Amino acid sequence: MKSAFAISLVGTFAAGLLACSIPASNDRYVQTSLPDQASFPPVAMMLELKCGSLDCHGSVARNLRIYGSAGLRFSPNDQPFATTSADGGNPFCNTSDEDYQDYVSVVGLEPEQISAVAAGGDPGTLTMVRKARGTEAHKGEQIWTQGDDSDVCLTSWLTGAAQASACARSLASALPNPTKNPLTQCISQ
Repeated sequence: MKSAFAISLVGTFAAGLLACSIPASNDRYVQTSLPDQASFPPVAMMLELKCGSLDCHGSVARNLRIYGSAGLRFSPNDQPFATTSADGGNPFCNTSDEDYQDYVSVVGLEPEQISAVAAGGDPGTLTMVRKARGTEAHKGEQIWTQGDDSDVCLTSWLTGAAQASACARSLASALPNPTKNPLTQCISQ
């Protein structure tokens, strides 16, 4: 009786392995269109300030992982809000490595849909856009409304017509006391 059970268990396990086979590499999806990486840094900065706090997407446990100067740093040697050489010479603004990691995180969320949007599709089909607009359930609730500067910053970049000025306005409105806030120096970089 025990041997029949063991044979049945081994057979089920083997069938499970065969059912979970990986497709051949030439059958896997390859992103054909991507939003422009060179115009992404202002978008990354906006996402960091709006979504990248340590209790939201500034966490390595999240599928959308946002790195930047005000939260989760990519280099273990960099500290959030490091402002002077007395802070160890840490970069104050986002580093290019952080911008790249944010870019990879965004374009990797829904690869096929991102490609469709980059090729002229509707950015409103993306989960990330719907959650930020509050039209889909989001633990962080609504982050912005359709057509405001934050929304235009992200969606214009996704569709290949990046509007850095919308990103700058979004950042300025998100920063407390923007005329004296040291993070404003990061907007123009």
